[in-house]
Amino acid sequence: MKINKIKTVSFIFPLYNEEEVLPLLIAKLENELRILSKKYNYEVIFVDDGSSDMSVEILIKHMRVVPHQLIQFSRNFGHQSAILAGLSVAKGDYVITADCDLQHPLELMHEMLALAESGIDIVFTKRINNDSIPFFKKASSSLFYHLLSKVSQTVIPESSSDFRLLNKVALNALLSLPEKRIFLRGMVSWIGFKTTILEFTVRKRPKGVSKYSLAKMLKLALFGLSSFSAAPLYLSALFGLLFSIATIVYGGYVLYIRFILESAVAGWSSVIFVLLGIGSILSFLLAILGIYLAALYDEVKQRPIYIIRKK
Repeated sequence: MKINKIKTVSFIFPLYNEEEVLPLLIAKLENELRILSKKYNYEVIFVDDGSSDMSVEILIKHMRVVPHQLIQFSRNFGHQSAILAGLSVAKGDYVITADCDLQHPLELMHEMLALAESGIDIVFTKRINNDSIPFFKKASSSLFYHLLSKVSQTVIPESSSDFRLLNKVALNALLSLPEKRIFLRGMVSWIGFKTTILEFTVRKRPKGVSKYSLAKMLKLALFGLSSFSAAPLYLSALFGLLFSIATIVYGGYVLYIRFILESAVAGWSSVIFVLLGIGSILSFLLAILGIYLAALYDEVKQRPIYIIRKK
């Protein structure tokens, strides 16, 4: 007689200075977990990314309300590092990551799990932007994902978020990636597997303010671009080639001025040729360097050349 094992769901919440919103999150989480516990076991993992407020004390205070593991960083290492730390210790058959600010609708977890039970390996979520998101953030995010989709071979859904579900096989594949520059939205898309996308409307943060500054968003964008596209390196090689061609054309113009029109100032053509020659050689060498650097870039990431979904 086959006995069906009760599956476990791991919930991972990265946080940084969220003392105002944590009590609300705990109350919401308690209600959703009460419903979930009728069908699943669960574990909750909070990863404190070096908070300097009372976030840790609040979590300890509510330990009995929602039993959880608490991982504390020695300092602020970043949102992506906090998520990865939680993923690395998760023991569940399914893993769901979400932010602590309650802008991710936790009740969507039930639909995510239903999709996972039907055979979906990864459930992505896509933000439906509304007035709660500043115009600059919406515009810059749209521009970034559009640019990345053009220069990268990895398709990353526009307006994707870090609110997602992975099953155990997909999680192990993700954790096998060795890179240090972490851009999880791209990494999760890169590993493949059977995926689907759920849309959700972004909610207004009930308390507190976002800790994701413009500098942090720019850093994440640069990590994403450098991790999933060598296009900037090849672009530098293209500019080097174009500059070399322009140098040759302008060199012909200098010769025309010097020997045909004979109107050049003495010594002018020699100086121009020296400058053009040096510039052309440097541009050509930088172009070659860019090509080899692009090859090195692909090698040092040490990503597996294939992933087995089932064995």
